[in-house]
Amino acid sequence: MKLSEQQRKHTQYIGMLILWAYRNGYELTLGEAYRTKEQQAIYVKAGLSKTMNSKHLDRLATDLNAFKNGEYLTDSDSYKPLGDYWKSLDPECVWGGDWGWDANHFQFTK
Repeated sequence: MKLSEQQRKHTQYIGMLILWAYRNGYELTLGEAYRTKEQQAIYVKAGLSKTMNSKHLDRLATDLNAFKNGEYLTDSDSYKPLGDYWKSLDPECVWGGDWGWDANHFQFTK
């Protein structure tokens, strides 16, 4: 599958995740979707990312900030329903919370 096809599929799935979230009591704001190599290097150096191979570089990852009852959610358990739904969309959908960190990270990996 070409990169542009993967990007379109990722965008479609993000749209589905956003709709699902709002139907299930969440509210969301958008975080990062695209990163330059320079920005990724800054994150790695600062310990905010563990790799220079982030899917954000390919526009195949999106960070979403979740809220419930106006409260910003920061723990992985609060994001787990979102992650479970995300993973149900396609075998290539990866949720960052399964890594033990990065619970607001939703990625399409092909």
